[in-house]
Amino acid sequence: MSRTYYTNKGSKDNIIISIAGAHGVGKTTVFNYLKNLLGDNSKFKFFPERYIKIPPFPFGSENKQIAFRSEIHFLQQLIHRNQNVTNFDNRYNGRVIILDRTPFCVLVYSKSLYLKEKDYNLILDMYKSVKWKEDYIIYLTAQPDTILKRIVQRGSIEKLRKEWNEDDKKYLLEILHFYNQFLFSANQTKKIFTIDTDHLSLEEIIEEIKQVITDISGYSFDKFDNTPSTQKNLKDFV
Repeated sequence: MSRTYYTNKGSKDNIIISIAGAHGVGKTTVFNYLKNLLGDNSKFKFFPERYIKIPPFPFGSENKQIAFRSEIHFLQQLIHRNQNVTNFDNRYNGRVIILDRTPFCVLVYSKSLYLKEKDYNLILDMYKSVKWKEDYIIYLTAQPDTILKRIVQRGSIEKLRKEWNEDDKKYLLEILHFYNQFLFSANQTKKIFTIDTDHLSLEEIIEEIKQVITDISGYSFDKFDNTPSTQKNLKDFV
């Protein structure tokens, strides 16, 4: 299969897409699968949610002070990523840039943790000070019980995440509530594509995302299709 190369010449703008959703829904699994699938196609560029794998403070802590510090750390990671995305965006044209998580997730989680008002406002002010690079959002959703099942299955692999209270249903419901509030508010100007992952295999989710990419960019995957023939359920990957 011949490889298509794209240079920094030309005037076609890049398209920047965030994959969003509550913890446990499978967004990082989907992001990594897409990255493995399209990693050798220079049309695409992938940016992870953060660069420090083990955060200095546990996410989702019931301790408000620790929760505030963890959200500040996460926001710093997103700002670092945004600078890298900006640098890439300034250098190249005609790419599809895919991000793991939408930047405003830090506001969703800060709201869900019910931080002190002054702490939340500090995070909000920092967030508003950044010119975020994001054109579209693909929002992965599922029923809360489905997400909790995925979290339990993933928790058996990632011991660290057990400290993050991800299996707390009340916490999850708050996050889903604030995601919907932020995503579908009257002030939201970005185009949102919602994919219900409840009864979809991982490959089916990928196919829906590929269709979204085709719809907004005109890119055809017909000439680049490395999709494995054996379908997997999303739960097998989280």
